[in-house]
Amino acid sequence: MFKLPADLKAKGEKAEAAFRAWLNQESAAFLYIEQSPLNVPAPLRGKIKRPDYLVGLPSVGMVAFDVKAKTTYDDCLLFEAGELRKLRRFSGIFNVTVLFACLDLDAPERFLWVALHDLLQRPVERRGRAAVVAMPVAEAFAVSTAEPFMEAFFRFGRQALEV
Repeated sequence: MFKLPADLKAKGEKAEAAFRAWLNQESAAFLYIEQSPLNVPAPLRGKIKRPDYLVGLPSVGMVAFDVKAKTTYDDCLLFEAGELRKLRRFSGIFNVTVLFACLDLDAPERFLWVALHDLLQRPVERRGRAAVVAMPVAEAFAVSTAEPFMEAFFRFGRQALEV
């Protein structure tokens, strides 16, 4: 089983804590999904990836967030192609929209949101030995934790409708 280096794990935990604090501050309805291998059925282990949070949207449904602490490379956020495939499978099985909420390490009061479906439209490229999908930071949706979560989410939705 893959073991994340301690420094990357700490950054990820910081991002998850910041996202959770924002949701709690707004009294948003959410579930945190424990990332234990035991809460995935044996036949699906290694084939799906669970997001970190399910957030309830009253009278609408829910959306899943996978929270990341991302460093930019060449003004892009990089996402592992294999992880995207596993999240696509999760999204299809559970019929839920998946968004990435990437903590801006240079401005920790800001998250950059990226929809999984937008990443799946982009080409896979090689960066070193890794197969990744690059999303220019300028195309990610910036949200401040000073903004109420629901307002940010519906602003994101309005922006997604613009063609």
